[in-house]
Amino acid sequence: MPKPSSYLSIRNLELNINLGWRLKERRQEQAVLLDIDIYFAKPPKATETDQLEDTICYATLIEAIRENLGEKKYKLVEHLSYDIYQFIKIRLPQKARVMVHVTKHPQIKRLSGGVCFHYGDKAW
Repeated sequence: MPKPSSYLSIRNLELNINLGWRLKERRQEQAVLLDIDIYFAKPPKATETDQLEDTICYATLIEAIRENLGEKKYKLVEHLSYDIYQFIKIRLPQKARVMVHVTKHPQIKRLSGGVCFHYGDKAW
């Protein structure tokens, strides 16, 4: 019988970030969307206990991400994604895997869906 698998997804978390290659673009915050997928090596104990302390509190994680980004400035969406990944990774169980997806909506004519950069561990 196959082992159950589980993962936690956080979708469309809006973050206000100073992001852009040009200094003019970085001077003013812009909204980016953050998606996070956390793949567990085995399902969290909370699946059985129904207790918050037996899993990752996504509200606490979101608050910590926002606090960490604070007044930081980024030139590239790639570096922002890497920074978020590193921040999350050290807060997870050792064998958990993470994928970070950052979507930016640059002012490019006829680009309505934005640009998304993905960074993280390959899911198994």
